[in-house]
Amino acid sequence: GLCLATPGPVRASLDPARRLTPLTPDGAPLLTAPPYERALRWARLAVAAQALGVGLALLDRTVRHVGQRTQFGVPVGSFQAVKHRLADAKTALEFARPLVLGAAISMRPADVAAAKLRACEAAYTTARTALHLHGAIGYTAEYDLSLWLTKARALRGAWGTPEECRELVLADVLGEVTG
Repeated sequence: GLCLATPGPVRASLDPARRLTPLTPDGAPLLTAPPYERALRWARLAVAAQALGVGLALLDRTVRHVGQRTQFGVPVGSFQAVKHRLADAKTALEFARPLVLGAAISMRPADVAAAKLRACEAAYTTARTALHLHGAIGYTAEYDLSLWLTKARALRGAWGTPEECRELVLADVLGEVTG
């Protein structure tokens, strides 16, 4: 007969509109069987591309904000410490961009995992920078920044945690070295 076991609990998500991968009763993700690997790769690539866009949007909003906000009679964006934080965020995003584009061409699992890892980490770093540079207004739910921050944080763990993606990339590198 046909056994219809329940897939187990659904993973918690910061994004209330998103249901994350259900787990099997032993705790393994359902999307690990070979027929689903391609779908998982596409989902990770989509998350990487979305994270890159979220990071760039956060950076753009933050640059505009620090250009308008003044302290001691000058724009906050003119302070060297602020410029350095923004430059670090921009650099992280620009290093993620070719990984996302390259993964879209190769579609190798390790390339896609690397792209997702870098893009999500860059977006998350940019989100933390944006929150810091916006100050208290960034914490308010009424301000659009909170939506972007929530999205950056939710994407980080969607379709594979940073640790899972690192393990996949490392396994690929070690396989090429020894094989």
